[in-house]
Amino acid sequence: MGTYKDFEMLGVFDAQNELEQKQKEEEDILYQQLREQREIEIKRLEEQLKVERDKTVKKVSREYERKSSESDARSAQAQSLEEERRRIEQEYNDKREARLRRLLASLSLEEKTSVAKLVEKHSQEMLLMIAERLMTIQEEKEGHDIEADDDGLLDLSQPPEVSPPEVKKSQMFSSPKVFDKVDNNAIQTAKQDHSTFTSLVKDLTRDCTSDLEKVRALFLWITLKDLNKLDMKETVHPDSPMGLLRGIKCGTESYHDLFKRLCSYAGLFCEIIQGYSKGAGYKPGMRMDSPRFRNCWTAVCIDGCWQFINSNWGARHVKGHLKSDLDDPSELHYKCDEFYFVTDPENHIYQHFPDDPKWQLLECPISMADFINLPVVKSPFFSLGLQFATHYDSLLETRNGAVEIELVAVKLTEFGHLLDPKDKTENRKSAEGRVFVRQIGQRVIFTVAPPYVGRFYFTVYAKEDWVSESLQSACSFQIRCTARDRVRQAHYPKVPSFGPMPSIEAYGILPKSHSDPFVQFTGEDLFIEFALTRNLKVSGMLEYYFPGQSERHEDCKRGVFLHYKSKDDVVFCIRCPKVGMYVFSIFGGDNNETNGADDNSRTNECLFKYLIEAKTASKLQTGLPRACHRWHECRLISPFHGTLSRDNKIMFRLLAPLALDIAVMIADVWFHLKKNKDDVWEGHVYTGKTSNTKVKVYAKLQKDRSRFSPLVEFIVS
Repeated sequence: MGTYKDFEMLGVFDAQNELEQKQKEEEDILYQQLREQREIEIKRLEEQLKVERDKTVKKVSREYERKSSESDARSAQAQSLEEERRRIEQEYNDKREARLRRLLASLSLEEKTSVAKLVEKHSQEMLLMIAERLMTIQEEKEGHDIEADDDGLLDLSQPPEVSPPEVKKSQMFSSPKVFDKVDNNAIQTAKQDHSTFTSLVKDLTRDCTSDLEKVRALFLWITLKDLNKLDMKETVHPDSPMGLLRGIKCGTESYHDLFKRLCSYAGLFCEIIQGYSKGAGYKPGMRMDSPRFRNCWTAVCIDGCWQFINSNWGARHVKGHLKSDLDDPSELHYKCDEFYFVTDPENHIYQHFPDDPKWQLLECPISMADFINLPVVKSPFFSLGLQFATHYDSLLETRNGAVEIELVAVKLTEFGHLLDPKDKTENRKSAEGRVFVRQIGQRVIFTVAPPYVGRFYFTVYAKEDWVSESLQSACSFQIRCTARDRVRQAHYPKVPSFGPMPSIEAYGILPKSHSDPFVQFTGEDLFIEFALTRNLKVSGMLEYYFPGQSERHEDCKRGVFLHYKSKDDVVFCIRCPKVGMYVFSIFGGDNNETNGADDNSRTNECLFKYLIEAKTASKLQTGLPRACHRWHECRLISPFHGTLSRDNKIMFRLLAPLALDIAVMIADVWFHLKKNKDDVWEGHVYTGKTSNTKVKVYAKLQKDRSRFSPLVEFIVS
């Protein structure tokens, strides 16, 4: 309602100063009355307690006097009386503290209600004054005088009807970056002290050209100001900079009251909405009949549409440096959570349920039962662009011993999880290794297999920045494993997630044969193929996890073989020697070093992880060969096992189009292979009579004719 230039031209700021002074005087009177009322009530309580205590002491004293007149042990009776008096004193001190807490809580609620009513009254007065001033512009634009009758004034001073917004957040602005100019001004303003709301809002909205930018400036100022750290006395002068925010510090005014005040000075309609919230301490499926879940939030009319804004929750989550230079670089400040600046109703309803259904701002409002049945969803869920693949209730029951929860992630996201027994007497460690997370394209699937019959809380954590250490809670459910169900005995390897790792995008490698990172091994050799978009050095690592143990594992060096690699794709062969769970990790790095595919994988970055479940052991119980760093454009035909029997002739056959000569070396004896008409290098090689001897295939390559380079390695057993 009106721009900064309109306010300046029509003298709105001057009128605001005048009205604000009158409202401050009214507010001072209210705060004085509240202080006096508080003192009266506390004094009354103290007097009541004193009367009760004195009455009890007198009663006990008379009883002891009666007993001492009947007994000769007067000294012992006197000592006993003194002890009883001390006990009574302590009892009444405890009673005083308890009753004082209840009294202060009751007074605080009454004080908040009184202040909220005054804020509402002052906000309406401010908006009405601005509406009267802006009537002048309307008259000038229409080219004739209009009497400021009640109906005309009502049109300018009353907010529109409450209804679902016609535009989504994404339609209003593409990114918070569009507010950089407004944000930078709010940051600088937050460093300054103001003694009036008029001067504060004037400075905040100086560069604003729309209602949306005004709301942004007010929202950001509150989230950056860190109002919980205000240090002031209750008797602070109301005209001082701290007096402006005394209601926040004294606990009589909420963030929402302050935000409503600021909005009224900016000419914006703001409503404080009462209801229930799934905030701190709320667990999936809990009832909403506790006062601890009562809450309030705000909606602001922006360009004729009601939009949810929550400056309280927007300021409470993340701490970090401001985006401009600071006087003290080491100082940490509150940083706004963007989710709470214009929240779409369909997302808002996961956290807040208003007393009045119209303030759901939904076309089809839901019931309280429906609200409780929704999963607990936190702001990072929406900020990271996550979605549920289908509708889920907050309470899920296992089928065949497990529950599957599927999310949609539009960008590569790191996930974590926690499965926690609802019964706190149960051992939390028993729930470890019972969750399997895999990503398939944009699908993220959580398979949760509780360790025993009972109820569990399951929380999903997420973050976009894989480098940072902290994951943020995204959503949570309650899972029930029933007695009718079959509890799964197997543990999953303790790996955060399976599928693509963050580096996969930088290295341009894509799964071709197995996009699902969960693979069943059936006894036959398993071939996993990836497409390459650039020349990389790649390697694979296979680890076996012992049954029933989510962390204990062993390296299966002869269980994986780089079967084929070219500039366009790479193929790994997997051979699982025994039944159980295996983790297959693919590593990659730039191919600009002398070392290569057989390097220690720790020098490279992990690109992809598979979970391989072997329900049967490999039909071939011999291990696989080991590829060396020159194994490029090559394909092994035989022998396709890494362990060769001694004192035996073995036929070697392989494709190596880049080789000029190929030889097999065993114990310093060289056997040269011949190239047949099908371009296959082949020849018989005698393995010798010595065990534990390495067998290496060497090639003289076109780009390095001066020496033989190793291609693949075997061992004689």
